[in-house]
Amino acid sequence: MLYDKKQFYIHLIGVGGVSMRGIAEYFASVGFSVSGSDRSDFSQRKELEKKGIRVFLGHDAKHVENAHAVIYSDAIGEDNEEFAFAKKNNTFTISRADALKMISENFGDVVGVAGCHGKTTVTCMLAHIFTCAKLKFSAHIGGEDLTLGNFVLNGNDVFLSEVCEFKKNINKFVADYAVCLNTGVDHMDCYSSQDELKNAYLSFAKRGYKSIINKNDSVYSSYDGANAVTFSIGDNADVTAKRIKSKRGIYSFDLVVKGKKKGRISLSVYGRHNVENALSACACATYMGISFQNIKNGLKNYVGTVRRFETVGKIGKAKVICDYAHHPTEIEASVKCASEIAKGEVYVLFQPHTYSRTLFLKDEFIKVLKPIKNLGLFKTFSARESYQKGGGANDLSKELNCVLYFENVDEVLAYYGKILKEKDVLLVLGAGDLYYLIKEKIGK
Repeated sequence: MLYDKKQFYIHLIGVGGVSMRGIAEYFASVGFSVSGSDRSDFSQRKELEKKGIRVFLGHDAKHVENAHAVIYSDAIGEDNEEFAFAKKNNTFTISRADALKMISENFGDVVGVAGCHGKTTVTCMLAHIFTCAKLKFSAHIGGEDLTLGNFVLNGNDVFLSEVCEFKKNINKFVADYAVCLNTGVDHMDCYSSQDELKNAYLSFAKRGYKSIINKNDSVYSSYDGANAVTFSIGDNADVTAKRIKSKRGIYSFDLVVKGKKKGRISLSVYGRHNVENALSACACATYMGISFQNIKNGLKNYVGTVRRFETVGKIGKAKVICDYAHHPTEIEASVKCASEIAKGEVYVLFQPHTYSRTLFLKDEFIKVLKPIKNLGLFKTFSARESYQKGGGANDLSKELNCVLYFENVDEVLAYYGKILKEKDVLLVLGAGDLYYLIKEKIGK
């Protein structure tokens, strides 16, 4: 008798997370009965429901009573009502990372994008390139592409996904084409040492059939595996950019592969850092056999991702741009980008993400934040953590000589509403909830 997937019920705990939403969409799209729960409402809930996914707000053991399999997000603890019930009743349970690996095994080729920063942007760039090349691919994106969303189902020849280092998830993912962007230090609450984190990145590269290596990264620069394809802005890599030019923060460059000019690439997103992101996508696509014209068109078609240098509205007549930057390297790149495009003053409002990250990277944060002329801090988004002494935004503000500190969004709007002028830019940085709080108030 043929197996009816509709009779197999999959429940996802923490379905509001962007990765979990993509996984839910995948299982629903291939015919399974899917539901999910989250502790609070989220903006994409109705989109999931339109695709036949039942969404529960709040966690309750009754949500998993009839489930044949339960997938849980990294944020779910063993004391969660639904997780505990599933375990007690021997329901098949699987983590988000293991579910993602399982999905990838249903495809011909797997492309994984790893790194401390840039993962979402490069994954989106590749998705647009694959679309132009008419590949039969599916993409699991750890953010919301402004035109493709966070999940693409367009065939099963190629699976494209971000690969996160949080909770050591990177160790579980095997990519035929392993895009290795950078090895910055982050998520040290999950690793015993920096060496363990570095080895996780290097192991990911070693597992690839072809590994797309950032030649300028301090760790990857020494990687000499036979599977390596290198990229960098410079002369020391297989794939490079020449004649880099900027027009008000939007960059173009000549793509050079193995010393041979392929043609001119023009981006549609801000920032010099996106030249390097684009080079990694170019390198991956080139060695997958995709033509230069499709690479060029795909990169031109990528117009941005939600929370990646996204203009969300105005305070008075001043533009408000939000960026997911929550690591010192990302903050530096985002501030530089804002400075390139602003006609007036740039004001920066940063919300730290977790106490442990602030404590571990405090010196780096101070080094990056201290030179910023018009800096404000918003209370820390604690995520999964309890307060750790010295790790709060208020603690950080004191070490930065009493920079502006805000506890709520109304204080933010009142203050900046008085000082911002028409040509100024307010750059809101961080991976926490400030984005949603501001967008709700001033969203365009």
